Amino acid sequence: MQPLSALNNATLKRIDHLLFDVDETFTTHGLMRAETYATLFALRDAGITAVPVTGRPSGWGNVMLSTWPIKACVTENGGVIAWKNATGIAVQQVIHNEHRGEGYIEKLRALGSAIAAKYPQVRVSADQPYRLTDLAIDYAEQSHNVGPDVVAEIVSWMRSEGYLVAVSSIHIHAYKPENQKADGVYPLMQAAFAMDLQAVHARAAFIGDSPNDASLFAAIPVSVGVANVRGSLDKIHTPPAYVTDAECGAGFIEFAQRLIAARA
Repeated sequence: MQPLSALNNATLKRIDHLLFDVDETFTTHGLMRAETYATLFALRDAGITAVPVTGRPSGWGNVMLSTWPIKACVTENGGVIAWKNATGIAVQQVIHNEHRGEGYIEKLRALGSAIAAKYPQVRVSADQPYRLTDLAIDYAEQSHNVGPDVVAEIVSWMRSEGYLVAVSSIHIHAYKPENQKADGVYPLMQAAFAMDLQAVHARAAFIGDSPNDASLFAAIPVSVGVANVRGSLDKIHTPPAYVTDAECGAGFIEFAQRLIAARA
């Protein structure tokens, strides 16, 4: 990784879409700070379209699309996309039809209950009722002091049940078939902004912090990690190209300000 200062203004000036993770990239220790939220308005006013790409549920996506200064978002680690159409009406799409199959989400919820019963130090995520495509086990949001051995055992259990697994800074996600954040980003950018793969690579940047951001660190040339990404590098096959000096929301602001200044 190179420091953010190594990213030249000519490259930054071409970026008009900022894809961003939410937890511990946009938020700071679980809170959305006023100055970070205000940065979304500054990006919009500078002509830069901000697009959340999060492991949070589709229900959160509906709220963000209704209340944040955004036009589109990816939720459930790429499983669900949502955008405002030309008339301003919100449209939502589940990427894989298998995720809507009979009994799919019920089996995931049963697995979540079994995991929480065996490991009382974790819990099914409080946002699980608002999910359409995955199970989220909370190990670091409302759960505390959960060791890496427990996380590894839960990951192994999920995989033994035939599920794919993604680990974020706060949740362990189970789902099938394969989907990663990048799998949601490309159809979203086409549907919402008529951008093909080449346009996304040329005109979009991504900023994140955790292993479930790995597909976008690998795919987007201008990929940035907030400073706390350093704690997860052993779990990220392709690290971000650049890293901010600051952590969490302050790192998001640091990068956003560079983008805005380059377009001024």
